[in-house]
Amino acid sequence: MKKLRLLLFPDCDRNCNGCCNRDWDLDALPMCRDFSPYDEVLLTGGEPMLHPNLVHRAIRQIRRTSDADVYLYTANVIRNHRTHDVLAAADGICVTLHEQCDVRPWLRFAFTSQELTAYRSCRLHVFAGVKLPRVLPADWQIKEGLEWQPDCPLPEGEVFMRWEQ
Repeated sequence: MKKLRLLLFPDCDRNCNGCCNRDWDLDALPMCRDFSPYDEVLLTGGEPMLHPNLVHRAIRQIRRTSDADVYLYTANVIRNHRTHDVLAAADGICVTLHEQCDVRPWLRFAFTSQELTAYRSCRLHVFAGVKLPRVLPADWQIKEGLEWQPDCPLPEGEVFMRWEQ
């Protein structure tokens, strides 16, 4: 399975200690002009949901040229009308909880967005030290205990490129 990690833009409102974007020369990443070779496209940033209109536009562009599944990778789960549009267009969402303060917004999102997340892949990545409550939404696949990886290696079979807007 060929996966494309697609950097939409580097903007982010967080300042995570182990941020992978600091390990990469993002300007040197090649531009992606053709999505057809990929089975999955993972939309990332910075923080993609800072600019949900751009995320939605990227999904539409990918859909025009590819049958790839499209997954949004985000830490920002504040629900608004643009969140609805993005999730309705995507095949799934992967939310990362970096800090304990991220848990409550995700829970609110997960329990109030079930009509959006039904029949979609919902993944939760939880960094070490972040504690989840006992009652969790049933439709989320949860991976706990993540650690920052030095030099942020890409998973095998994954390509990292920038979006050509």
